[in-house]
Amino acid sequence: MTNETKIVIDKDVIDKYHEYYFEKYPKRKVKPIEKPIPPSLNRFIAYKRMQQNSVKQKYKEFSVWLASYYHIANLNLDKAKIIFRFYFPDKRRRDFDNLMLSPKLIDDGFVEANVFIDDSGDILKLEFDNFYYDCDNPRVEISIIY
Repeated sequence: MTNETKIVIDKDVIDKYHEYYFEKYPKRKVKPIEKPIPPSLNRFIAYKRMQQNSVKQKYKEFSVWLASYYHIANLNLDKAKIIFRFYFPDKRRRDFDNLMLSPKLIDDGFVEANVFIDDSGDILKLEFDNFYYDCDNPRVEISIIY
C-alpha cells in the first residue's frame, strides 16, 4: 500500500454534485444530498423502509459520481485501507458507532464505480479518525490507501 487518494465531501463538492444531478434530472426539484455528513445510524433506522432505500440509492449515485469526480473509478482495488475523518459544525458529543452507516452508504457506490472489487472485510480495512470541529466547513474526509 503506497498510493493515497484523499476525498473531501464538503459544501463545494455537494454543490458541484447538485449541478450534475439537476442537469441529469432536469425535472427533479429536491436536492438529493443535503449535508456533507451522511445521516447518523439513529436517524436512518427511524426512517420507514422506503425512505431508507431512497437514502441508500441517493448516496450510491452520489458515490459513483464522487469516484468519477476524484478520478478513482475503475481502479478495481483488491486491497485498501479507508480512513474516515468527520468535521462537524458543532461540538456536540457523538458516538463512533452511530456513524457506521457512512462507510456503508459511500462504499456501495465505490463498488458500483469499480473503485473496489468488493466491500468485504477481505478487501477493505476501515478506520475512523477522531472527530473534529469546523463550524465554517463541516465535511467528511476519506483517505483511501492502496
